Amino acid sequence: MPRISEPLMAALLEVAKVRFELFREHFGREPGPDEPLLFDPDKGEPTASTVADSRLQVVSAAAATEVDACAVLDLLGFKSSTDM
Repeated sequence: MPRISEPLMAALLEVAKVRFELFREHFGREPGPDEPLLFDPDKGEPTASTVADSRLQVVSAAAATEVDACAVLDLLGFKSSTDM
């Protein structure tokens, strides 16, 4: 596995923090280790969101924390940073 740069790891953690908090707000509890942070908000229990919704959730969380959405999307395998 290639080494992830510190700035990219920090960006990923910022996105994860936002998604973690949204999970907590939506479901009223902490997520379990196998539950998706990129979840379908229309479901009553943690269910993975579609690829399109996952991309949107990452971009929204990145914008909220002012990190590079393209880099995080690329790292997560959603989209090449050149496609944005």
